[in-house]
Amino acid sequence: MKRSVAVTVVLLAAAAAAAAQSLRRTPVVQVVERVRPAVVNLTARQVVTVRPRSLFGDLFPEFGAAGPQAYTTQSLGSGVLISPDGLIVTNEHVIEGAAEIKVGFSDGKSEEAEVIGSDADSDLAILRVAARGRPFLPLAEKDDSMIGETMIAIGNPLGLGSTVTVGVLSARDRTVTSPNTHRVYTDFLQTDASINPGNSGGGLVDLDGRLIGINTAIIGDAQGIGFAIPAKRVRRVVDDLLRYGHVQAAWLGMFVANRDERRRGRQGEAAGVEVVDVFPGSPAAVAGLHRGVVVLAGNGRPISGRDDYTTLLAQLAPGDRVTFEIGGRNASRTVTLRAGEPPADLGEQVLLRFVGVRLAERARKVVVSRVVAGSRADDAGLANGDVVLQVNGERVSNIAEINRIVARDHTRSSLLLVIQRGAFAYQLPFPMSSNAPG
Repeated sequence: MKRSVAVTVVLLAAAAAAAAQSLRRTPVVQVVERVRPAVVNLTARQVVTVRPRSLFGDLFPEFGAAGPQAYTTQSLGSGVLISPDGLIVTNEHVIEGAAEIKVGFSDGKSEEAEVIGSDADSDLAILRVAARGRPFLPLAEKDDSMIGETMIAIGNPLGLGSTVTVGVLSARDRTVTSPNTHRVYTDFLQTDASINPGNSGGGLVDLDGRLIGINTAIIGDAQGIGFAIPAKRVRRVVDDLLRYGHVQAAWLGMFVANRDERRRGRQGEAAGVEVVDVFPGSPAAVAGLHRGVVVLAGNGRPISGRDDYTTLLAQLAPGDRVTFEIGGRNASRTVTLRAGEPPADLGEQVLLRFVGVRLAERARKVVVSRVVAGSRADDAGLANGDVVLQVNGERVSNIAEINRIVARDHTRSSLLLVIQRGAFAYQLPFPMSSNAPG
């Protein structure tokens, strides 16, 4: 009898120990064990050349440093192996200007990586390593993440490789403006899983072990506010970089603005955006859209303002179809457009149509060659010979650069020009819409 009781006690103790062990192996633990080997640590080495300057060197150059000096710096980041052939996705800012990129794997081995392509506007880059057959984590196929569901961030914060943090998906479709470049990024995922410097390029994973985003940014003076680029956009950028060597912008040819309070829809309806201009021959024009039309939804998702519209457009590639719900006085209707590529001379067209200037190149400068009478440029006092120094914060020296910048930024609400006349430079903003009556 005593022996049977003792056996029973032992069995109960063993069962309790097994139960305790199973409770420790939470879904988070199981996912981390499976996906962490696919997240890598990146060390990017940059060579910076500077010319030493000092009062002593200026006064006595024969005793100063002999010419420019080269210094080596390095930055840390993360990446994710997304295919069995050694393809790694990371942030562009992690590898920007790198002379050498080392990839550290979870087994302690390292290898030099080759840059296959990068896109600063999306802040994404793809690398390749020679090693094959390593664990990889493909990008999630479905864009169905739910606000509030558990998220796992894995990366290399502050050089502490394979660090795991856990939080929730706080929000979707966030629009964030860079404090340094003032560039606007759309459709970010927001999470409160801790993200620190060095996490950039790492993976944001759900409890199904899917790679649903690439960790990218934090708000420095906040806690628990981090951002990731959603897998759907990452896949589009990666595909474009591999196929074309650059990311192709989607073009619909219509420009929109937020509706003022007096013209918003009834309570419970989407506020929508108002079309303020349509380019002739564009997909929007072919579909019959025109100035004054109200867009209430796109691809089944409500559009309450310009940010929603910009986010939708950022998710499209040339050739994709998009269906808009258009508001009317009595009823709404749907219109389907097929996105195209921006015209090669879009910058010139925008400056002529919205600003009222023609451009020319002279001595590696872009100058105003004509001002349209009665245009915004005319009202602002622009004149022939004025030099266009910057467009949207970027210096320009030829018209091709202006076309590229405007094609990238054509969803912005305004165009910021820096115009030089003589020794003075002036910042002049212009709305991205025609001032002609609708």
